[in-house]
Amino acid sequence: MLTVGEQSKNMSLSICDFGLADYREVLQEQLQLHRQRCEGKVPDTVLIAEHQPVITLGARQSANKLLASLGDLKRNNIDIVETRRGGGATAHNPGQLVFYPILNLSDLGLGISEYIRKLEEIGIGLLEQLDIRAERRKGLPGLWVADDNKMVKENPATRKIASIGVRVSKSVTYHGMAINIQNDLSIFDYLIPCGLDGIEMTSVLKETGKGHSMSQVKEKLSLLLTRHFSTNKPQFTIHDSRATIHKPQRLPPWLKRPLLAGETYNKISQVLTSLGLETICHNANCPNRGECWGRGTATVLILGNVCTRNCEFCSVSTGKPKPPDLSEPQRLSKMVKLMGLKYLVITSVCRDDLPDGGAGHFRNCIKKIREENPGVKFEILTPDFCNCQKQAIEILADALPFVFGHNVETVPNLYRKVRAGGNYECSLNLLEIAKKSYDCIQTKSSIMLGLGETDAEVEEVLRDLRGVGCDRIVIGQYLKPSKNSLEVVEYIRPEKFEWWKQKAIALGFSWVISAPFARSSYFAEQEKPSVAGG
Repeated sequence: MLTVGEQSKNMSLSICDFGLADYREVLQEQLQLHRQRCEGKVPDTVLIAEHQPVITLGARQSANKLLASLGDLKRNNIDIVETRRGGGATAHNPGQLVFYPILNLSDLGLGISEYIRKLEEIGIGLLEQLDIRAERRKGLPGLWVADDNKMVKENPATRKIASIGVRVSKSVTYHGMAINIQNDLSIFDYLIPCGLDGIEMTSVLKETGKGHSMSQVKEKLSLLLTRHFSTNKPQFTIHDSRATIHKPQRLPPWLKRPLLAGETYNKISQVLTSLGLETICHNANCPNRGECWGRGTATVLILGNVCTRNCEFCSVSTGKPKPPDLSEPQRLSKMVKLMGLKYLVITSVCRDDLPDGGAGHFRNCIKKIREENPGVKFEILTPDFCNCQKQAIEILADALPFVFGHNVETVPNLYRKVRAGGNYECSLNLLEIAKKSYDCIQTKSSIMLGLGETDAEVEEVLRDLRGVGCDRIVIGQYLKPSKNSLEVVEYIRPEKFEWWKQKAIALGFSWVISAPFARSSYFAEQEKPSVAGG
């Protein structure tokens, strides 16, 4: 990564993903980055986000047409923000992809009109990859769904799918573009979008009936942004982090690895995107994604990508999740068939909002996949089902056999700092109930090192896990996945992980992976893991 203070003309494009974020927070980050970009202290940057429900008002007052009072909007938990961008009123909510370029147009050799054309080209290119043919329409801002029938040609202002509102100051841009992917379009009922009467807001989901993994849509967008706005080969990409640019902590040599890709990797990415499936590989910024996908394995994330908890070590978005998607089991089954999988790891966010913690959805996914792919084996990595453990275990009994995994994550002394909302004894209890309730299954857990734990505390956790019959253990290095995540206290050397491997074997674990890059589902498909250091 380039350090602060280098000449802006030599800087590459930084792409920063905020996840699901409050509009005001991202606006403040834009303003700060704009000032720093004007001073040449940071590179060209693009912030990508989804927003909590908000209506924003643009600089063109005549186009700020609301159809509801401010009181009604507040009662419906919709924020109102006045901005200085071009255009009029528009709306943002989860499932809509928004990106904010902070670019020096002089360095890029672009005028304002050329820049807006670039944004439109990026939007058209992204929508084409999502099976939507979009187009510009003369005199109308944003992008529109193309329709070749005669009636629409005579009256083209029909279905709008993307909005643009930008501002340029001192040759540096801010604000940007919003593309409706799979957001709730009813929010637009509260306003006349951009002050244009007689139009209909639409989305990719509404037009195609297909859901999409937002993390993978963001990857597609990132490639397009790099192609259009990077003046040289991109040198860094920041995922799921706040966008203040800072010099990173230097990684030791044993924690550096190339990003892998290839035919198998690309095939898996395409399958997951086409079926609108999430993976923990994307959402937790797993460092092993290239390697695992290259081997033809992935860990699917069910029940959405928004967690009801806010653990400081994790980069998965926190907020109010959507109801379980009843089509997900069928889409997972199709994925297994297309990829020819023999071993599937299924995990989920914490769903404290559901009476069964999501156990029924786990069961439904396994049963549907097994019904159509009878040879596949399963490993599940569950939340702690803190308020419904016995109920969840009873529900999951209908989907046996599987490896039952639940991670303790860290030592008890660090729970308040690392795992907010979690409870160490509750986690141990879940593993114990599962072991006692299910005949002939293996239970599994995982712990991260490098958060400030002592050797004695780690050994105590290993003994506690063996005390409740846990068969399998994964021990890995904590790596900070985002700017707002906990800092790494210590980088543990590979030989210490080998020492912990031997300790775990001596304590009676039958399956052990202990290595810097070890994660919960790393080499999960192997009966006896052969990973280096594990």
